[in-house]
Amino acid sequence: MQKLSFARYACCLLLVLSPLMARATGQAADRVVINGEEWRLLASPLHNDTLISNRVDKILPNAKDRSCSTGNWDGFVGYWEIVDSCLYLKKVVVDMWNEHKRESYELVFDADTLKAVLEECYTEHGILAGWFSREKLIIGRGELVTYVHGGYLRNHEEELVVTIKNGRITHQEHWFNKKVVEGWSISEAGLSKAGREIINTFPYDQFPELDTVLVIVHVSNVSLTPDGHFEDCDVIFTRGRGKQREEDPNHPIVVALKETMRKMFPWEVLYLHGKYTICSPTEGNGNRFTLALSKRRRTKE
Repeated sequence: MQKLSFARYACCLLLVLSPLMARATGQAADRVVINGEEWRLLASPLHNDTLISNRVDKILPNAKDRSCSTGNWDGFVGYWEIVDSCLYLKKVVVDMWNEHKRESYELVFDADTLKAVLEECYTEHGILAGWFSREKLIIGRGELVTYVHGGYLRNHEEELVVTIKNGRITHQEHWFNKKVVEGWSISEAGLSKAGREIINTFPYDQFPELDTVLVIVHVSNVSLTPDGHFEDCDVIFTRGRGKQREEDPNHPIVVALKETMRKMFPWEVLYLHGKYTICSPTEGNGNRFTLALSKRRRTKE
């Protein structure tokens, strides 16, 4: 079998990752009114149930006529309200594009209109989201404290963390978030300035193999001091088209990577949901990132 050159391998890797990166754009949040005040709903209840989603989609304009974007793949935003601890859909606002006039406009589908496809959910308060359950649903408002370029992975200054079962809120926590230390961000490090700094300052001269071999490094469980100094992390890396996996914590590449991160100061420290942390609790495995190390990938300006 013919071997791929380093350049062709790198190109193939980018081709594989590009569609995933494109779809990783942060998505427009639905709106929800609570006691007369508007918040951001960091989820899409209409997509929690495929049958519900398909029924709503039938009444909306054809997807090709909507003004969709990487930040709103469906081209619409749901508007909700919480009444007596229940979540109700009030309307769906669809972004449209008039090709002839070269201008955008909106179409509004209120609860009375949506009743045609969701009659069993229709109430005097709107469409009851009885199909929707979530253990930790985040509702936020105020300035962003964290932002990851994907889905709803972000945190606001003020947040409600609620448990919702069949459209009814059964538990709620109220938090105020902030950044304690401004610095290199762990979140999304593989694509951020922090990731580029690691790639650019890594001591490639100690590893001649990186002139021609692409090493994919997986970093997780990063720990920092409260003032933003790097302490430690777990590292696994692969090379040779991913066939050689290395997990030795004392491998010279691992040691060099940690030393590179240790020289970077300060790292970002956050206060989220009552705890000092380095990553958003909305990210799940947000305390991890992937880097591609090779001498040819340095991008110093």
